[in-house]
Amino acid sequence: MPEFAGVPSVVPRPTAELEPLLSWLRGGRPAGERLDFTAGTALPDGRLDLCKQGIGARGAALIAKALSEGASPVRHLLLGTDGLGDEGAVAAAGGGADVETLYLGCNGITAGGACRIADQLRASPRVVTGVWLKRNPLGSGGGRAAAELVEAARSLRTLDLVQTGLDAVGAVVVADALLTAADNGRRVERLFVGGNPLGAAGAEPLAELIVAGAVDELYVSAARLGDSGALRLAAALERAPYGRLTRLSVASNGIGAGAAARLVVAATTAGVTLLDLGRVRAAAVLGAADNHVDLAAAGAVADVLAGAEHRLAHLVLTHTGMRSREAHRLLDTAPRATTATRFVLGGGIATSVKRRLAALSAHVPAPAVPADVAAVRSVHRTAPPETAAGS
Repeated sequence: MPEFAGVPSVVPRPTAELEPLLSWLRGGRPAGERLDFTAGTALPDGRLDLCKQGIGARGAALIAKALSEGASPVRHLLLGTDGLGDEGAVAAAGGGADVETLYLGCNGITAGGACRIADQLRASPRVVTGVWLKRNPLGSGGGRAAAELVEAARSLRTLDLVQTGLDAVGAVVVADALLTAADNGRRVERLFVGGNPLGAAGAEPLAELIVAGAVDELYVSAARLGDSGALRLAAALERAPYGRLTRLSVASNGIGAGAAARLVVAATTAGVTLLDLGRVRAAAVLGAADNHVDLAAAGAVADVLAGAEHRLAHLVLTHTGMRSREAHRLLDTAPRATTATRFVLGGGIATSVKRRLAALSAHVPAPAVPADVAAVRSVHRTAPPETAAGS
C-alpha cells in the first residue's frame, strides 16, 4: 500500500491474536468497564477502539463477521491506521447492524473504495451518523465518493474528508450533494475538509453551503484559502440564516489582517458561536501559512464584539502575529461588551493582559465536544481530533 499523507505502512498482526476480541463480540455482552484485549479496547460508551492495532483487511473481515452474528454493544467502530485498504474498509462497513460511527482514517482507502463503502451503507438498514475518512488517498475522485456517501447514509451527521486530496472541483460535487440532502430534510451537521488544496476556488461551494444554512459546523483549516477565499466565506456569512452555522474553523489559511477582521465581523452577523483563526497541529507538515491580525484588525474585532449583543463566545487567535499591543485593543473594549467572548491567545502577549481578558469571560463555558467527535476519541491514537481546528 503506497504511503499517503505520511501514513505509515502497517504489517497486519496474526489473526489468532484477535480471537479474545472476536469471542467477546460473538457473545454480545456489553462492556461495563474498559476491556483491553490483545488487540484493541472496548469502552462502556459503545466505542470499540482498534486504532493502530494492525488489524489488516483479513482481520477487519473477521471483526465485521463477528459483529453481524448477533446483538452487539458496539456503536462506534474505530479502525484508524490499521492497514485496511479498500477491501478491509468495505468489509468493516458491512458489519454490525448497530454500528453508528465508522472511523476509517489513515487506511489507504481510494475513491473507488469509498464508493463501495457507500454501496454497503446503501444496502444496509443501519443508521450510520458519522463517517471519518481523514488521510486516505481519495484524490480527484473524492468529491464523487463523498457525494455517494452523503446519498447512501441517510442519517449522516458528520463527514470527515481531511487530507484526502479533495480539490476545488471535488468540493463542488460534495457541496451539491449536501445541498440536495438539506433540501430533502437530511442536513449534515458538520463537515471537515481541512488540509486539502481547495484554494479560493474551493471556498465558493463552501460559501454556498453557508448561505443555504446546509451545515452547522464547517472545518476548513489549512486549505490555502488566502484573502480571496476568506472574503468569499465572509460574504456568505453576511447572507446566511442567523444562528445556522455555529462553528467555523479557517485556521492556517494565510489570511491577511483585513480579511480576518471581516470574517470576525461577518461571523457575529451570522450568529456563529466559535471561530478559529489560529493554527492547526499539521500546519508545518502541510506548509500552511498562518493567518494575521494587526493593530487595525484587532481594533475592528474589539469594536464589533463590544458594539452589540452577539453569540461569538469563542474566538481563537493563536499564531496570528498578535502581541500585547493588539491584545490591549481587545481588553480596552471587552469590559463594556454585552456578550463576553473567550479569547484564545498565543505567545508574545503579556500574562497580565491574558489574565484580565480571561477574568471577563470566566463564566463562559468551554466549547462542548459534539457527541460525534467524542465517539471517535481513541485511547490508542496520540491525540483526539481537533474540533476547533478541523483535525
